[in-house]
Amino acid sequence: MVKHLFIFIFCCSCYIQAQFAIVNDKDGFVNVREQQNTTSEILTKMKNGSVVAIDQEPNKTNWILVNYDKEAEGYIFHDRLKDVKSFEIVLPNQLTINSVNFETKEYRIEIETEGFNQKKHTITKEEDIIYAIDGLEFYGTDGMEPLKEIKSFKIYYKGNLVEIPKEFYSNLYNIDIKDFRLTYNLKLNQYYLFGTFGDGAATFDAIWVLENGKIVQQIAQVNFYA
Repeated sequence: MVKHLFIFIFCCSCYIQAQFAIVNDKDGFVNVREQQNTTSEILTKMKNGSVVAIDQEPNKTNWILVNYDKEAEGYIFHDRLKDVKSFEIVLPNQLTINSVNFETKEYRIEIETEGFNQKKHTITKEEDIIYAIDGLEFYGTDGMEPLKEIKSFKIYYKGNLVEIPKEFYSNLYNIDIKDFRLTYNLKLNQYYLFGTFGDGAATFDAIWVLENGKIVQQIAQVNFYA
């Protein structure tokens, strides 16, 4: 799959910028439809607070194409979604070239990056193009060796360290620490830690949704842009 993705990246000249939004419907859920109308097949239902990746801006029909699962997409009417950037902004309380800290009443988030250390990883190549790192699909580089990796990713909730699955961040590379954003949804008591990272054809988006001391959702995907 990753090798096919590289071919796609190299051959395309036009990309779509992805964003993240939450389901925000008065009924408490939204229908994801196969086509851009209310009579087409319902692919799935998503409850309020669920995060989706937007694959295109609303067109004349006001329907938005979203990824509701890693490899599944469908349409949601635009007024049933709310951009995560529209919520209350939480500014970092500490920011350096290689680290960022956010602190709220209940959370402390500490993220640190370092130079990529090839000796710590298993790199799989084909014709000098990297298509797997530690056997995993990765983001942030288009087949070249990454320059940066995440050294540590820690979240504390009420003073206690939150257990974060390593796969939620270990395959994300070339992150510029200043590109992290944090917003707060008071109604749902959710925090959205997100950003657009990497460069050029390797640009990607990632988000972590925090609720009651847990990461309840995480998404990372290629960001196709012009």
